Amino acid sequence: MISLLLAVALALPASAADAPALPDLAVSKSTPGWAKQGRSLVLYDADGSLSFEIGLSREENGPVTSEVRGDASPDGKAAWTLDRRLTYNQSRNRLLESRRELKIHGSAGQLLWRDASVDLPEKGEPVVFSNDSQMILTACHFGESWSMEARDWSGNTKLKAGPFPRLVSIALAPGGRYAVARWGVPDKSDTHSFFDLWTKARKDIETSELTLGLARIGDDGVVKSGRRDVFTFTTEVSTATNGGRK
Repeated sequence: MISLLLAVALALPASAADAPALPDLAVSKSTPGWAKQGRSLVLYDADGSLSFEIGLSREENGPVTSEVRGDASPDGKAAWTLDRRLTYNQSRNRLLESRRELKIHGSAGQLLWRDASVDLPEKGEPVVFSNDSQMILTACHFGESWSMEARDWSGNTKLKAGPFPRLVSIALAPGGRYAVARWGVPDKSDTHSFFDLWTKARKDIETSELTLGLARIGDDGVVKSGRRDVFTFTTEVSTATNGGRK
């Protein structure tokens, strides 16, 4: 029995310090590019380290509302922020002044371009990126009217649509060729306007004709509502017309 206990004791380490050391844990890294995390827009560099951060916020101070909104593009190569300062009367039932500034941020955190006309439509976001960040759609507000604009990465305007009395929402096909504006006139049915950004073709469809008032357009140029094909754009176009995009 004594020999057995002695063998067991010799097999155990004399102390915790004698135990083999654990390997160092790898430092957590994030996917390079822009991302929205909590109340911030963050940019990670090529090795996954945080290189840039923009705080998102909303504050109300008496008749003044200040907010910063933003989001990243689908591929993380760009991001947008919209800084709005709204001033109301003391009872906050009438808007007296609206100051806005949209900023488009590039893959290294640089400012690509800015716009003081962008504002929130009734539904959805004021900025939509194509999947490759090369086409950017914005909702613009001028006095009592609205418009929709499509710009490329450098800020060059590809299409302007409007004016609209109301702008409900904007949308962009993933590939960036086709855009949608849902807009309306007070006390009338809304209209869905579909655009081919390459050919500048436009098709208006009364929202009341769509299933549940909803429609979408894909990269094939087909407008669908529910399971129905409502309209199809001609997709044949030369590279001279589309600027060489594929």
